[in-house]
Order: sequence, then C-alpha cells, then structure tokens
Amino acid sequence: MGIKTKTVAFNFIILIVSIMQSTGAELVELNRVVAKVNERVVTWGEIENAMALLNFTEEEKKLRANEFVDGKIDRLLSIIAFKEKGMQIPEAYIEQQYNKRLISEFNGDRKLFRDYLKTNGRSQLEYRKDLEEEIIYSHMLSTRRRLKEEISPEKVEAYYIKNSNLFKTEEKVQLAEIAFSQIAGEPETVLLQQAKKVLNDIKDGLTFEEAAKNNGQSPFREKSGNWGVMVSENEIRSEEIRNQAFALQEDELSDPFIVKILERKPDGTVGESGKIAVYILKVVKKTNAGRKPLDEVRTQIERNLASEIETKSHGQWLNNLKRDAYVRVSLPE
Repeated sequence: MGIKTKTVAFNFIILIVSIMQSTGAELVELNRVVAKVNERVVTWGEIENAMALLNFTEEEKKLRANEFVDGKIDRLLSIIAFKEKGMQIPEAYIEQQYNKRLISEFNGDRKLFRDYLKTNGRSQLEYRKDLEEEIIYSHMLSTRRRLKEEISPEKVEAYYIKNSNLFKTEEKVQLAEIAFSQIAGEPETVLLQQAKKVLNDIKDGLTFEEAAKNNGQSPFREKSGNWGVMVSENEIRSEEIRNQAFALQEDELSDPFIVKILERKPDGTVGESGKIAVYILKVVKKTNAGRKPLDEVRTQIERNLASEIETKSHGQWLNNLKRDAYVRVSLPE
C-alpha cells in the first residue's frame, strides 16, 4: 500500500497559502505539515492545539512535539486499519458520546462549549471528528487486549524473582506513647520527673495502658496511648521518636526522653516550635524488613505482565502498519 518508507526531516513543509495578509505568517505556521500518513496530513496547528490543552510552555512544546506527532501517527494508522476492515462506528453512538461530553465537560452549556471551541480555534465538526477518531482508536486498542490465560504461573514466579526489589517491605513498628507536654512553660526537669514517676509505677505493676490513659497529654490518651497503625522510619517526622522507636524490641519500653516539638510554619514547611515534651514509648508490634509473599502480590504481577505484553504486542502491530503505509514526518528544528 503506497511507498513503504518513513523519512524524518528537520524543516517544515509549507502548504500553499493563496493570500499573504497581516496574519499570513500565523496561517502558514499553523498549516505547516508535520506528518503525512497515506493521504492524511497532520498540521502543526493540530499538534499545538493538543499540547495547548495541557498548558505546555514553549520549551515543553519543543521537547515533546515529537512525542505528540508519533501519538497522532499511531492513532491515524489504527483508524486506517479500522476502515480497511470495513468497520464503522454508528452515527447514533458518536452522537451519544458527543452529548455525553457536552454534559460531562461543559455541564450541557452549549454557549460555554462554543466559547471553548472558539478559544482553541476549532469548529464543532473538527471536535466531532476528533471524538470519532478517539472512539475508533480506543476500539482498536481494546480488540488487541491479551487474555489472562497467556500469563502462566511460571511467568508470574519468574517476574517475582527477577524484580524482587519491587516487593521489599520496610521494618515497621506500632507504637504507644505517654507524653508530658509543657502546659505552662514547665522546664524539662519537671517533665522528666513526671515521666520517671509514671515509669516507676509501671515497673511496680501498673500496666502501660492504664498509665497512658491516666497520665500526660498525648492525643492518643483515650486509646491507651496506642497510635493504632504500623509505621516505617520515614513516616515518623520526629528524629528523637524515630531513633527510640526502632532501637526498641517488641513490648519493650523506652526510658523517658526529650522530644523537640515540631510545627508547620506559615510557608508550609515543618520545623521546631521551640517547645519540648517528654515521652515514654512502647513498641506494641514490630515487623522486620523483608519481601511480600508471592500470593500477596500475584494479582499485581499479572497486571504488570499484561501491560508489558500488550505494550510489546501493540508496538509490533503498529510497526507492521507503518511498514505497509506511507508515513512521512517533518518536524521543526
């Protein structure tokens, strides 16, 4: 079908413009052909409109123009394949999707829709055509989905072994605390004395849970000081708490220690507030670093493999379409 070639050049191909007026330069720029797939041309205006929807800077447009042109070529090749198979999208379905878009993206406000098209230099016919191409492209992608049966247990296990770093688990602890805060600017010696007294009570037989319910100012006091969740080192902001927590064993208590209270600053950063508190920590539960069991991540691996297979298959399919089509690309320098 046509000449089997793909040529990349770094100069624009300019369409013939009949009249050069004051806006002529802009018209030429928008109508420059950046790609041709069989008889279908892709203009710079189409690519620029697509990038404009993502609010790209001029520098980003230069860096990613090739990516958008390749995407447009892939879409056009899929549409050509769709039409060569003699398939059609019913007009009623396109109309239904058109009206859905009008409602979901513009709240059914046709004036808002027309203003959007005008701002982006597009007609309703062009918008509808783009929608039809999008529907066809999605259909062609969906027909190429690989069945789950192609992903054997052996492939899943091989992926699990080869990518073991993806399934690592961090060391985590579940903490309970008793915290003595400065209510009226008490010095640290007073807070330490209060904490030591409570710790002695625990050593004499008072449970940590009772001590945590009846002493201190912890926000977890009503829950016997229990944080209620497992946390890793990087989830604990306080350096003092972090160091103590991961030095303790399960069911072990810390000695009273001083913590510099953190606060969020007006600029959004987190820093020291200038206040302190004295903490006693207990490690309620602790899990070591390791690797998630295969059964726990099997579904995730199957999804990853399906995505890899589909990407490879789709790429091969598009390469075959390009081999049999006339594709020409001309991008700016």
